[in-house]
Amino acid sequence: MYRYKLYELDGTETGEAHHGVLIAAGEIIWTGDGWKLRVVDLVQFEEEDASPFVGLLRVEPVGSGRVQRLRGEGRLPGSL
Repeated sequence: MYRYKLYELDGTETGEAHHGVLIAAGEIIWTGDGWKLRVVDLVQFEEEDASPFVGLLRVEPVGSGRVQRLRGEGRLPGSL
């Protein structure tokens, strides 16, 4: 599992993301709390760095931003 620190375009820290694959600039990611984000920029750390993170992601919301969940069922609108 790869762990990233998330930052808004203005430099505000917004949390972290955990993903099973390496992330590249331009990709769309979903956070665990329902945010859909576009990765604008990525700074990867060198392997010898002592950080628990593999890199920093500068992100921006996509569309309306947050996903609306259906009555606590954890399903996305329109999903089966």
